[in-house]
Amino acid sequence: MEYAVQVETYTLSKANNLVLNVDGAIGSLFLDLLAGSGMFSKQEIDEIVEIGYLNGLFVLARSIGLIGHTFDQKRLKQPLYRHPWEDVLYTK
Repeated sequence: MEYAVQVETYTLSKANNLVLNVDGAIGSLFLDLLAGSGMFSKQEIDEIVEIGYLNGLFVLARSIGLIGHTFDQKRLKQPLYRHPWEDVLYTK
């Protein structure tokens, strides 16, 4: 995590909106957990990163959030949000 904060400090010197977001913090902490547990070799950790397991954690978190929003809208008896087609279509 200390390394991630150092990276954030560097990126903030380039632009004030390049902050360490929750996904970066989770990824950094997960790597700390893998390395600090003593259960994985460096080669195994490198393979875990290369395969994209940390991206899987990102997708999982986003999926849980989307499900939560859906349930909340149903609980409040609101229709599901639909973004206007003219904002998302790329064809004319």
